[in-house]
Amino acid sequence: MKCLCACLFVLLAVLVQGCTYPDPAKVEQKDSRPAIGVSGAPESAVLYVDGLKMGMAIQYDGKENVLLVESGKHLVEVKSASGEVLLSETLFLSSSTTKILTIQP
Repeated sequence: MKCLCACLFVLLAVLVQGCTYPDPAKVEQKDSRPAIGVSGAPESAVLYVDGLKMGMAIQYDGKENVLLVESGKHLVEVKSASGEVLLSETLFLSSSTTKILTIQP
């Protein structure tokens, strides 16, 4: 009888431990959309993609943050606060491509 109780106790301990060990695996999925970054933009410069204002160009510096876009052809422009075009480039981007555009001083 003692052997049966000991076996049940060990079986119960194994089952309880099996519920908590090992930790569940974490699955991380990388976004496969293409991305655009802008290097060397003045603080007041604004980023436009296909004529739509995306925000301040320095926000998408290509180091810490990029702008995710859909695959395909895009007109990318960076304009100063006064509306002067600092950079204008037509790009064709495919999945998982990151294009960093540099504004020359």
